[in-house]
Amino acid sequence: MVNRLPNKLSGIFRAFWRHKGSLSISLGVTAIALFIYIATFVGERPASWPVLEFISRLELSSLDTRFRLRGRVRPDPRLMIVDIDQRSQELLGRWPFPRIHFAHMLDNLKKDGARVVAFDITFSQPDQTAEPLRALRENLAQQQKAGRRADPETLAELARLEQEYDYDGKFAEAIQGFGKVVLGSYFLYTPADLEGVSTASLDRYADRISLFPFPRVQALASAGGEQGRLNLIRNYEDLGLLPRGAEANNDTLTAALSAEKAGCGFFNVVADADGVVRRSLLALPYGRDPDRAQWDLYASVDVQAIRLFLDAPPEQTVLYFGGAGIASISFGNGITVHPDDVGRTAINFQGGARTYPYVSFADVANGTFTPGTFRDKLILVGASATGIGDLRPTPFGGLDFPGVEVHANAIDNILNQDFLRRGAHQVAVDLAWILLFGIGLGTWLAVAQPRWMAVAPLLLVPFALFEYAAFRHGWWLNFVVPSLFVLLPNVGLVALYRVLIEEREKRRVRGLFQQYVPPEVIRRLLDSPERVRPRKTEITVMFSDIRGFTSIAEGLDAQVLADLLNGYLTEMTRILFRYQGTLDKYIGDALMAFWGAPFDEPGHARRACNGVLAMMARLKELQQEWKAQGRPVLEIGIGLNTGTASVGNMGSLLRHGYTAIGDAVNLASRLEGLNKEYGTRILLSEFTCREIPAEEFLVRELDLIRVKGKEEPVTLYELLSRRENAGELAELAEAFLKGREAYKRRDWHAAQRAFDDVLKRWPQDGPARIFRARCGEYAAEGPAADWDGVYVMKHK
Repeated sequence: MVNRLPNKLSGIFRAFWRHKGSLSISLGVTAIALFIYIATFVGERPASWPVLEFISRLELSSLDTRFRLRGRVRPDPRLMIVDIDQRSQELLGRWPFPRIHFAHMLDNLKKDGARVVAFDITFSQPDQTAEPLRALRENLAQQQKAGRRADPETLAELARLEQEYDYDGKFAEAIQGFGKVVLGSYFLYTPADLEGVSTASLDRYADRISLFPFPRVQALASAGGEQGRLNLIRNYEDLGLLPRGAEANNDTLTAALSAEKAGCGFFNVVADADGVVRRSLLALPYGRDPDRAQWDLYASVDVQAIRLFLDAPPEQTVLYFGGAGIASISFGNGITVHPDDVGRTAINFQGGARTYPYVSFADVANGTFTPGTFRDKLILVGASATGIGDLRPTPFGGLDFPGVEVHANAIDNILNQDFLRRGAHQVAVDLAWILLFGIGLGTWLAVAQPRWMAVAPLLLVPFALFEYAAFRHGWWLNFVVPSLFVLLPNVGLVALYRVLIEEREKRRVRGLFQQYVPPEVIRRLLDSPERVRPRKTEITVMFSDIRGFTSIAEGLDAQVLADLLNGYLTEMTRILFRYQGTLDKYIGDALMAFWGAPFDEPGHARRACNGVLAMMARLKELQQEWKAQGRPVLEIGIGLNTGTASVGNMGSLLRHGYTAIGDAVNLASRLEGLNKEYGTRILLSEFTCREIPAEEFLVRELDLIRVKGKEEPVTLYELLSRRENAGELAELAEAFLKGREAYKRRDWHAAQRAFDDVLKRWPQDGPARIFRARCGEYAAEGPAADWDGVYVMKHK
């Protein structure tokens, strides 16, 4: 086990190194995607590069698509919208309405049991209904000062009427009577917002909203004291979210609000770079003092409405901030929001426009609604009428989404803790997908069959389904980077590289080796092309040759001869490939092959023996066919030797081939030729015989010979058959063995009698004839004194 582990690791490393080009592409794609993701989606910063801004907008569009696919879900039934719609203008007159209607609205909502009313409207200027009466009274007062007599009854009536039409006063009384009212304020950003607004007005508005700061702001230890607040303000400034002014409600209405029971909150909404509203803003810093340390943080109308709806005391509505910015906003009652560092949360829109129930402002002001409609409800008051409506683009498209309903969605998310979450956990999942599609998929692409690479883009389907399922559970996961900047480029570039580089090399290897080795070996070679380089390895070499081919060729037409030879070599090569042999070459009518390369395989000698026996069996069938066709019958001899040889691509720069060279190859060639001497068909060297199981193959020892050019003798064996097919060949081998043993003992007469017995039963046995003749010679004239049983071959 200990020894196998390093080999496995080495094999893995070699496999990776073979595909280093494809893997390098995947690593490069992954690195670029990680940079794009971190630069675009991690943290908050204004997009400085147009390309990154474009990528960000693609992701936002993919998020919008998810919203549209999901459609309407389950809005909180505790939320309702009182809408200043076209019908209200038809019934109550041109906007702005006299504020007595707002007073009536609050009174009617209170009677019906509404809990909180929040306005998506600012009442910055006084109501103008009583303005003509005030002007007339002031005119009469000026006439009195000029000495003209004014009717006291007229003055009294004017005073009464002025008080009766003091709609701001009546609205203020209704606010105080209702209690839980949130008036809206508005922060100014652009020069167009500030145009015509005097410094005195800005200071006056700032004084009014300063009465309603965020209920409680708590610095965490990481904030680093007062500097933490300044850093927080700088975060807003860096993102272009720092207000340059504010518009607040007039003094009469502001004075009617109680910091304990009521409040004031801003209703600004922020749009993303493409102008679509996807996030709510819960807190903003603002002040007119040049010293930002004196500035306050202010809550949105959403925060103030939720505080009142939950009956949370101001001290329980806490904004926590640290060194990185806003950490959380707590409302008590177990409700905590974790916005981004400047207080923004991604809105999980519950549906398109008018998902929440709308009631016309005119019906509420006139009391013409079904009793109980507003009981225990949080009411948002806003406008959708043409010309005054605050309509916003949202993920659901179009420009028909009232701004007041944006606040309804934000409040719904907070009350139900149903946010669209986009934080550290989501970033971790995004990074996991990038690495999976980058490195994981890239590794598979590097080693997969080319036909399977076309399947890889289909991974977009399960990925998209996963992203959508996560979205339905409130997770916003990044779709664009893993899919468009990792998966598809990875597949495309790796496929292109493999087609142009790797597959071209594989086609070359396949074209070169399809004539040498079976398809399975070619497949393995394509995975390990370095195996074709010349190297020393142990192989089993085979030579086969047709007996008397020259005489046969002289008596046949050239075309007939070619057909005969091609048919024979085709059948032999098929068997060779079936037994995983490697074809080295055709040498005229001879065939050279080997086992054990290009891949090291244990048992290659056994496989070679099975292969040559199958060749002989097929040759026997072919001989019957040739006889039937009137063609010459071919006989062959085969030599097998096992040993170390140099195997690989060899030759010149102009022409080369995959071959084996060395003494082991030469010996196999000599053994093939010895079949003529011994009258045999398959001869093995002692080195091959040692490598095959004796219980599987029937062999007989023939001789101890010294071939020409070699000093060391070699024991020669004949392969007769597989054991299960031996039949009387086993008896032949046993009978021949008796003669061979007597021969070794130099008992020439006993050996001669044994070989005579063999020839009586098997008169065609060539080895028995040779040894009988050799025994006769030695009986007449013994061998040399130093004879060691070795027979020296006089020719190759």
